[in-house]
Amino acid sequence: MNQQSEFINDAFHVLAQPIMALRATVELGLDAAPQDSRQALDDCLHLIDQLMQDMAVFREIASLDEALPLEAHAAGALLQSCVEEMTPVALECGVLLHLTEEAAVIECHEPTFRRAMFVLLDELIASMPRGGEVWLALRNEESGVRLEVRPGTRRGTRQKLCWKLLQYAGGRVTRSADGSTSAVFPKSHGRHSGAIPLAD
Repeated sequence: MNQQSEFINDAFHVLAQPIMALRATVELGLDAAPQDSRQALDDCLHLIDQLMQDMAVFREIASLDEALPLEAHAAGALLQSCVEEMTPVALECGVLLHLTEEAAVIECHEPTFRRAMFVLLDELIASMPRGGEVWLALRNEESGVRLEVRPGTRRGTRQKLCWKLLQYAGGRVTRSADGSTSAVFPKSHGRHSGAIPLAD
């Protein structure tokens, strides 16, 4: 761990301590508060929780390493395994995931790509009503292989994290006119790593 990473971790740790203490104080006050003050304290508790979530996201963004090694991967198999991991969560929430793909081999950092897809799909599933649908597509272009996800994520810290993860995984991220999220990954002409066997 370099000095900058150590400083970031120390800074977030120092910030987290008083926030957690504040949360504990509000929780204790909530139990003893008169009825007319309970709503205000309850609102404070929700704001503190949101602040803690945002801090966790910013900490992850700040700790990302831009110089990640990229390797060749079969894009369809990699994306399909990411989608399959989130399918049980989507079904539990009444959301359908659709995937269309063209055969392609991309250069990417696999762990960061998987993390990006988890954050992206988790955010989309959580924000959708039952019966909602998420569409993912891979297609070849002259500039590379485009990953497109519709609808796009809501603006906020989770969107920033997702975009940074896609970028550090090797993609060039854009937001389309219709709000969808897309990232173009460089094509690989070398040999790709072995695909993970997928269940029917």
